[in-house]
Amino acid sequence: MTLRPALRPVCGRCGQPREGIRHVCRSNSTRKATVSLKLDFGTCGKCKKRVTNPLTHTCKPKSDFKTRKSKAAKAEKAAARKKRQAEKHDYQACSDRDCLKPLCVAFKTGRRTGYQEGFDDGYNAGFASGFTEGIRSCPLPHQG
Repeated sequence: MTLRPALRPVCGRCGQPREGIRHVCRSNSTRKATVSLKLDFGTCGKCKKRVTNPLTHTCKPKSDFKTRKSKAAKAEKAAARKKRQAEKHDYQACSDRDCLKPLCVAFKTGRRTGYQEGFDDGYNAGFASGFTEGIRSCPLPHQG
């Protein structure tokens, strides 16, 4: 922002800038309509408002678009993060035999080992307690 100081003629009665010698003053003051010179720095390149003192000038944006846009982007990012967390891989419900995720592999290995050990123990216990005849000793009707 380049500011070039200049002296601008203004009305001594109403403070409005004077474009020429003649000025139609809209004030009802009884002061004499004199011409005074004020230091002027032109208009701000960012907000297009007149700058009277460059040390105290603050640009006030007309819109809050940048703020709203950044808030919307943050909210969208947070929603995507929550969605990713909600779609986590459930190792207990995984039916893919080729799944290489560590939890899936450990769960399936443990389940397979436990099932096999339980099957072996159950077979041995059942065989030892007298089910030597197999299906013929079952009281339920079976087709065979």
